[in-house]
Amino acid sequence: MNNMINLEKFAGGALTEKFNLALKDVLENIADPNTDHKIKRKLTLELTFVTEEDRELSMVDISTKTKLAPAKSVATKIIIDRDGNGGIVASEYNNQIKGQQYMKVDESTGEILQDDGGVDTKGIKLIK
Repeated sequence: MNNMINLEKFAGGALTEKFNLALKDVLENIADPNTDHKIKRKLTLELTFVTEEDRELSMVDISTKTKLAPAKSVATKIIIDRDGNGGIVASEYNNQIKGQQYMKVDESTGEILQDDGGVDTKGIKLIK
């Protein structure tokens, strides 16, 4: 069977262009270290033909669909508290230095109200 249509020139090159753009999305997703390498990606090139009853002419709609791997989720911990004015404050917890202590401080006086119990804080005050 002879080639009836040159796929590289079909629709003024739009078929090839749409395929290459979708393939680029798939390849970028594969290369992204924030995605799971084991998940299968999928690229579908779809040509939909619509014709009249006389069957002399057909409209062809060209579309691409990709199924990509989602970005991996990331977990962290935050400490939630209230500031001296009753507002909510939060701080990320997991970036602390090993052995670092946490303390609850009265913002108006600098007095330590509560600590994690690891260090004697008697007489220590926060100085602004």
